[in-house]
Amino acid sequence: MANTKTVTKSNTRKEYEQGFIVSLVIFVIGTALEWVTGGMGASLPRWPANLQFGLAFMVLLLFLHFYYRDTKIIKWLSRVPAASSSIVLFTILVLILGLSKQNEPDASEFSRLTGFDHIRNSYTFLLSGLYLLTSLGLVALRRLTPFSFKNVGFALNHVGLWIIVFAGSLGSGDLERLTIYVEEGQTVWYAYDQNREPREVPFNVKLIDFDIQDFPPKLALIEQPDMMVPKDVKNNFTLVESGMKYTLGEWEIAIKEYFPSARKEGDVYVATSDSFSVPAAFVEATAHQGLHKVSGWLSCGNFSKEPSFMFLDNKYALAMTVPEAKEFSSLIEVRTNNGAPDTVKLRVNDPIHVGAWNLYQLSYDEEKGKWSTLSVIEAIRDPWIVIVYIGMFMVIAGAVYLFWIGRNPKN
Repeated sequence: MANTKTVTKSNTRKEYEQGFIVSLVIFVIGTALEWVTGGMGASLPRWPANLQFGLAFMVLLLFLHFYYRDTKIIKWLSRVPAASSSIVLFTILVLILGLSKQNEPDASEFSRLTGFDHIRNSYTFLLSGLYLLTSLGLVALRRLTPFSFKNVGFALNHVGLWIIVFAGSLGSGDLERLTIYVEEGQTVWYAYDQNREPREVPFNVKLIDFDIQDFPPKLALIEQPDMMVPKDVKNNFTLVESGMKYTLGEWEIAIKEYFPSARKEGDVYVATSDSFSVPAAFVEATAHQGLHKVSGWLSCGNFSKEPSFMFLDNKYALAMTVPEAKEFSSLIEVRTNNGAPDTVKLRVNDPIHVGAWNLYQLSYDEEKGKWSTLSVIEAIRDPWIVIVYIGMFMVIAGAVYLFWIGRNPKN
């Protein structure tokens, strides 16, 4: 009996080793294909070819399960070690996808040739997805045929995960991610793809108003003559607030006056509501126990106004940073081909739905900052997302079911 258990453990460990070797081989082959093809990536099928491929793949899995389930390779693919190794490989690629910038024009040569900058349509991701779908599908079929109600939780979890990967992979070819650039008062009916090629969209977008709310600017101690920020100064980059006092290096800083919107008149700044106003602050700086005192106006300037610095001594100067955007939004009028215009406010992380498209507030003219009259909107169309949501719901339902069974073992 002891020998049987030892042999079983040895076989299981061997299968895990084989699984991770297969994953490594898939990774190497996928990366090699990317390198050989110059990092062009795999050409993903679109509708209806992707649906036809998906149906043929499901038929193939059923055929392998019912007619070749007892062959050595199908047995191995139908076991947990193969499924585990495929999930690990796929998860690593998804992590790379989520943690690295994708499809950037300035990506490094290494990232492009290995497919790391376009994971979603790389050969490595494609082969990994096929490995995962094959193994996970065969594992589920072996466990669920014949079906028993005891396997409901397993079915929901594993089939749900299979559906997520299946629909997500097949839908990649139909996913459209476009960028719309629209100026205030302008109406556009076209967008640009990742290759900067124009594409007509089935709706019009008119930008009525673009609005940015900023955080207060910050004060920073900088070194002359290169105007670089010293690394050893505490409390650097402190928000500007009227009446605030704090220590910056060996300097005691006091902000006597702060105008979020000001214009320069001679050597001073005065509050204003002009369109091209700038933040400004009157600051006093004291060092060496009050023996050295400097005061003056600071401003970060803007795209049309020069910044103002305050030179403390021969080594240091005080500068105001450009305010960071706290919130930006677009008041837009959207009109579909067959509908009436609809006026909505588009905010970051709060998309609106226009037919099969989702519109997201993406960016603006960062050089102009709060004076930007340009709104950058992302338009995304993913017709397979509903199937992905169904898979997610099944996984969640499976987890709830297993938790409920664990709390109520008699059921």
